[in-house]
Amino acid sequence: MWEIDQICCISLLLLTAVIDFRFRRIPVYMLAFLNLLAVVWQLYRFFGQKGDMGTLIGGIGVGAVFFLVSRFTEEGVGYGDSWVILILGIYLGLWEVLEVLAGTCLLLAAVSIICLAVKRMSRRRTLPFVPFLAAGYLMSVLCAGYT
Repeated sequence: MWEIDQICCISLLLLTAVIDFRFRRIPVYMLAFLNLLAVVWQLYRFFGQKGDMGTLIGGIGVGAVFFLVSRFTEEGVGYGDSWVILILGIYLGLWEVLEVLAGTCLLLAAVSIICLAVKRMSRRRTLPFVPFLAAGYLMSVLCAGYT
């Protein structure tokens, strides 16, 4: 069912999501700590012969792409959000982080459409991204058991 690393990841993502939802900022020290945890996890996996360098580099590449998106959209996607995606890319690898991002974008689009349709928000208003990222990760983990 659930592995300990998945429980830790969703717990930390939920904590980060609450902070992002409430303050619209994620503290740098928290992001640095989560980044360190992801790197330590990958080192553990590499020395346990379960790691794959290609997917790890791909996951880091996805995070780097989102940093570029943050830069060129003047933080349309915030730097904190990009850093969380980088951390997930280090932790999960390329294909899993893309799966999480696909679910995240689907959820975010659905909520945005509903909020616009019922006139609860305008087009200029932004939504915090990390809560949707946490929900996307949770969907990914729950759906993985059914494939």
